[in-house]
Amino acid sequence: MAWKSYYLAAGVISTVALPFFDGVENAGNLPDGPCIVAANHSSFLDGPLLALAYCRVRLKPLHMIAYEEPFHHPLMGWILRSGGAIPFRRGDRASQAKMLATALGWMKAGEAVGIFPEGHINPRPRMNRARPGAALLALETRLPIIPTAIIGSSEVMPPGKRLPRLGPRVKVHFGRPVPLMDKEYLYRRLPKDERAQMIKNLGHRIVRAIGMLSGREVKE
Repeated sequence: MAWKSYYLAAGVISTVALPFFDGVENAGNLPDGPCIVAANHSSFLDGPLLALAYCRVRLKPLHMIAYEEPFHHPLMGWILRSGGAIPFRRGDRASQAKMLATALGWMKAGEAVGIFPEGHINPRPRMNRARPGAALLALETRLPIIPTAIIGSSEVMPPGKRLPRLGPRVKVHFGRPVPLMDKEYLYRRLPKDERAQMIKNLGHRIVRAIGMLSGREVKE
């Protein structure tokens, strides 16, 4: 990563996002080392605000996993690449495999990765079921999973709106790590069908922890 570009991009994000940012709660739950920051996703603003919150606490980047479409935008693409974001293409297994490998590489290098377990933006009161990415990363790395609630972003910039609204503000809550169960530490040794069920179960626990922090219901 080119650090000069990162700090310039971080400055741009801060300038744009700070008018809507109401600070961080429970920053002490973020470990100093690598981790997986898993958050709800209610607005297009969530990625920049989550990266900003993490950077203000740890003074280094949060490598956000994101669909590749915004990377094609001249300004947003530069910000994402400079911030070390990790793109992947919808429905493309090769692209998803590359994304996971890149994320694992960053975490092995001591960095944190940010992910939205639901996948798509969901402003509704009930959280969607988890996609496999967050749980898979946790099982492969055995690193702390930090459930995170982004509160208020859908009021600042509801889905479908191009510009944020002045007035509402967003707060980011970092929760206590979601613990792995004893058997989950044996993930790599298990048969394929057991691993698939383990990913599903852990994904549900991650989403449930996010739901408890954000005051949302979770699909069973």
